[in-house]
Amino acid sequence: MAAGYFTKQADQISSRYLNDVNDAAQGGAIVSLPSGITGPAVSATQPGDRICLDDITALALSDTVGTGTLWGGIYTYTQVLSTAIAAPAIGTAAFYRATDIGGTAGINYGVTSDANPSTAIPTFFAGVFISAAVKGNYCWIQTQGVANCLFDSGVTAAANGSWVTAKVSASVASTFDVGAVAGVVTLAAVVGVAIGLPVVSTLSKVGISRFMNRI
Repeated sequence: MAAGYFTKQADQISSRYLNDVNDAAQGGAIVSLPSGITGPAVSATQPGDRICLDDITALALSDTVGTGTLWGGIYTYTQVLSTAIAAPAIGTAAFYRATDIGGTAGINYGVTSDANPSTAIPTFFAGVFISAAVKGNYCWIQTQGVANCLFDSGVTAAANGSWVTAKVSASVASTFDVGAVAGVVTLAAVVGVAIGLPVVSTLSKVGISRFMNRI
C-alpha cells in the first residue's frame, strides 16, 4: 500500500544519495520472510512511498558532483516503465498512464518517461526525474517543492515567476516550457512557476505548485 500523502517514516534508501538511486529490484533489496512463515518476499520501500525533505536534508541527500543539487520538497519512489521509448533524464517530466491506475495490469504507482496521454496533450504530469534511471528500474522522482526542470530548446517567453508547463508539442517529449499562451491544454499542463529566469536547454528552478496526481 502506498504511504500517506506526505511521508513514510521507515523508508530505506539503497544509495547514499537520493538522486543516485537506480534499483533493479524494488526497494533495492528483497527481504525474505523467516522460515516457516508463509508469504512473498517483501521490500521496505515500495512504489508510492513518499518522503518530505527540507532544504538542508535534501542537500545532504544530493550527489552534487555527479547528479545535481536537490531542494526541499516531496519525493516519491516509483518504477519507470520498461517499454517507454524515451530514456529518463535529469529534470525531465515523468508521467503516469491512465491504464496503470486502479487496476492489476501495468505498474501501479509507476511512471513513464514518455509524454502522456500524448506529446500534444502532456497533461498526466506525475513529477520530475531527479536521476537518469534505467527503464524498468526503481527510482525517486520529485512531486512537490523546488525542482530542477529541463527547459526545451525553444520556450514561449522566459520570465521569472511565469508559469511553467509540460512542453506541448507534436514531437518533443518530457521537457518544459514557460510563458505559454493560455489554452485548454496549456492550463491542464501547468506544473508550477519559474524561480529565476529559465534558460533554454538547461536545468532551471521551478516551484511545483500542481497537486500530486496519485494518492
